[in-house]
Amino acid sequence: MRKLLLFKLTALVLVVTLLSVGVATFFVSLYSQRSLYANLENDLKSNANMIRFWMEDMDPEMLQARIVRLGTEMDRRITIVDSQGVVLADSAVDPEQMHNLSDRPEFEQALAGRVGTAQRTSETTGDGLLYAAVPLPDGAVRVAMDADIIDVAVGSLLQGSLAIALLVLASALGVGFVISRHITDPLNDLLVVTRQLQAGEFGRRVLVRTTDEIGLLGKAFNELSQTLEKMFNTIHDREGKLNAVLTSMDDGVLAVNMQRKVILANRTVAETTGLDEESLIGKDQVEVIRNLDLANILNETMGKEKTVNEEIKLNPASERIVAVTSSPLEAEDGSIIGAVAVLRDVTNLRKLETMRQEFVANVSHELRTPITSIKGFIETLLNSDLEDKQMVDRFLRIVNGETDRMITLINDLLDLSRIESGKQLMKLESTNLRDVFQGTLDVLQSKAELKGVSLANRIPEDILVKGDAKLLRQVAMNLVDNSIKYNQEGGHVWVDADVTDSRVEVTVADDGVGIPKDHVNRVFERFYRVDKGRSRNMGGTGLGLSIVRHIVEKHKGQIWVDKHTDQGTRMKFTLRRAEETGLSSHTGDAENQLTE
Repeated sequence: MRKLLLFKLTALVLVVTLLSVGVATFFVSLYSQRSLYANLENDLKSNANMIRFWMEDMDPEMLQARIVRLGTEMDRRITIVDSQGVVLADSAVDPEQMHNLSDRPEFEQALAGRVGTAQRTSETTGDGLLYAAVPLPDGAVRVAMDADIIDVAVGSLLQGSLAIALLVLASALGVGFVISRHITDPLNDLLVVTRQLQAGEFGRRVLVRTTDEIGLLGKAFNELSQTLEKMFNTIHDREGKLNAVLTSMDDGVLAVNMQRKVILANRTVAETTGLDEESLIGKDQVEVIRNLDLANILNETMGKEKTVNEEIKLNPASERIVAVTSSPLEAEDGSIIGAVAVLRDVTNLRKLETMRQEFVANVSHELRTPITSIKGFIETLLNSDLEDKQMVDRFLRIVNGETDRMITLINDLLDLSRIESGKQLMKLESTNLRDVFQGTLDVLQSKAELKGVSLANRIPEDILVKGDAKLLRQVAMNLVDNSIKYNQEGGHVWVDADVTDSRVEVTVADDGVGIPKDHVNRVFERFYRVDKGRSRNMGGTGLGLSIVRHIVEKHKGQIWVDKHTDQGTRMKFTLRRAEETGLSSHTGDAENQLTE
């Protein structure tokens, strides 16, 4: 910029100087040439008049000789003609060799009684001459001089003018360059600082050298730079806080203008769309979300200028539910310039509400059945003969069984509630896995014998896991008890374990009725039963496997049903392996904690 402006200013000075000097030289030369011609013509006229007066007393016989001598002395060509234009004497040529000159412009004027002048090439001598003729009583006298004298004089004048012009041009160029530098240097400083401001370097200032308009401009620029620095810092601070808030929000925030173009989108919206936050800006709202319901909500917000609250599915094929709160976006003057929508994922909340409703319904149903049974038998006893001991004993046994069933259900609910709420105290220690299951098998041995089911513990004796022995026994009790319950007479139940680097995979298997594949993914839900009638008759509450799942997950493990079993059921779960050198069975340092 500096060189370009400096060149322009210097070129401007050069052009102005050239025009000024050229025009001045042209008019001076023209004036000088005209003045020179006028002076020479006046000299020739004066010479002609002198010759006219000189010829008044001259002998005509001596005219030619006198004219030749006079022409030589005056360095002029002198020609005398009579009234008819016949040459009487000539200082350069023999008069007899010359033809009539009455047609010459200067002689035409002189013979007419006026002073005549002309400039042309002489037909007699071939030289360029300047002529002046004055009338005589019986003719005219003409004096001529070489016109080259004028060209030489004009040439000398032009050379002098050109030298002066070059000197003036050089001086003007130097002065113009200095003045241009004086102008462009501060402007170049302004350009440099402006580019630094564009790069965010707001601490830069312009050096003010003068107090003229350029100096005032530099001073004003410094004040503007300082103001911009304060404004930028304020905006940057607000933008940083806004970005921090928007980025940390789990809810999506999407703002569009009246043209339905995205003007703001946070990280959650970007993750939902799979695009970068910056790339969302400027795109059409439908292109970003690709959801007609959301587009209609934003349109309704901007059209009716009111807040809209709705729940939608971003993808019809997905179960994800999003609660949308869309509000008008107002400018400072109160006009609507767009809409801003907050998108909150309420899928889990709706699932929890559904689970809560189902839980209340299931608990109510599970409690209503034994309570109704108890009430019915009590009413029967009240209205019957109590002396029938056999009937009373049978009814009381039924009431007792239903009561035990309610107590079991309530205990399972309390256990599940403690585990899910994180209030269950866990005592993590190195526990021998074989001992845990062996104790369970011993407890359930009599129940298995009544059904003719054999029990087998195939877990190696040296496997240690990190866990709460009491809770692990509850897991073992539920899984083995289910294998016995839903087995056939003469069936088999066995437990086994495989060790990996840091995990132990436990298997509780049986060759009983098994679980249909379409029920496998739901058996760990609360109150879910594959065969509700048979399960209830066997005393099940529908909460056992749900409790088992939560206990295993609290131990940082996983539990699942092996789907690749042709007969029976294979329940598998994983536990963390305990280091043999770090913790001893039941006696090492215990890690007491609340479940998270």
